[in-house]
Amino acid sequence: MPVSSGARILGPYQARDKWRLVIIDGPSRKSLVFGSVEQAEAARSSIGEQLKQHVILVGEALEQFTADKLRKGCKPQSAQAVFDRLSGILPTHKPLASITPTEAQQLYESLGERFAAATHHAALKRAKELYRWAIEHNLVHQNPFALVKPVGKPRRGKPQLSLDEARKLSQTLITDARQGDELAAALLLQVLLGLRTSEVLRRRVRDLDDGGRVLVIPSGKTENARRRLEVPESLSGLLRHLGVGKPADSYVFGGENGHSQAWMWKGLRRYCEKLDLPLVCPHSLRGLHSSLAVEAGRTSQEIAAQLGHGSFGVTALHYVRPGAIENTRIRKVSGLLTQAPHGTNPNEGTPTLKESVLAQLAALSEAELVKLLAVLPQLGKT
Repeated sequence: MPVSSGARILGPYQARDKWRLVIIDGPSRKSLVFGSVEQAEAARSSIGEQLKQHVILVGEALEQFTADKLRKGCKPQSAQAVFDRLSGILPTHKPLASITPTEAQQLYESLGERFAAATHHAALKRAKELYRWAIEHNLVHQNPFALVKPVGKPRRGKPQLSLDEARKLSQTLITDARQGDELAAALLLQVLLGLRTSEVLRRRVRDLDDGGRVLVIPSGKTENARRRLEVPESLSGLLRHLGVGKPADSYVFGGENGHSQAWMWKGLRRYCEKLDLPLVCPHSLRGLHSSLAVEAGRTSQEIAAQLGHGSFGVTALHYVRPGAIENTRIRKVSGLLTQAPHGTNPNEGTPTLKESVLAQLAALSEAELVKLLAVLPQLGKT
């Protein structure tokens, strides 16, 4: 008889001169009656073998689930993100049908101890989706996450590091990246350029232009994702080094096969723990870049352009050279993160351009000043 991987066999039980097996398969319950205990035991053994052949592990179901999403038109990076998220929280080695509602509740509660509300809300949504798919494909008969309720209220925006914390992280990343650590270089791309995690991981060697000084984003999540970004000097050489000797189609990070988003998530977590910083996710580094840009005086239009968002307007579309606005802001943010904290700058006290000009003017004679004033209007016309 056909049974699912989650079916249970009870018995045999003696009922007068008969022997009975009870098979519980999801919401259904069926009794099988036999004339002898030997027949009942043989049937139990046979059905047990069927169950062993039908057992599907959580990890196997997750692979089939994400493959099905791809067949239905889901973007590869989105499907991979679903796989990474669920494989990181579900016991992939256990049979899919073995997870009980109680265990599902415990799994979800454990997420609340490790992640922000928005993160564990999204994980719960995906877990419910996985089991709904499994029910539709007759792999299980119940969704253990069906009655699990999301806890807590997601905060608006992503948790971000303070400026001093960002400097501490950035300077450590720069040091590690210069020693050949590609994870550090990948995280720096998010901080200094404000890239999405997927935009970092999908960059190929051919996207490095002008010796690593320009990074090309040919496509992405939105129509405005396509852009050319100037790479800060502190990072361009590192990117160029990562691309040396690799084919043009090879990924900058991870070579032929690339890396998953979990690689960056787990890597950033290790850095936060090592440097005693608040635990943030890679996407928070993109938000950090935006916040620093605002503090540096950039406009909302400039920030939208850099991040590849849609609200860019007619001016940027028809009059501004693609990349011009973004590159100005990149230099601002890069300088803000790599300079020493206020009061510890070894160059503090160096004259500004205005102070230098005034000092030179003060050294001129009255006759020289008269000559200078005479030629200034002509200079303004050139």
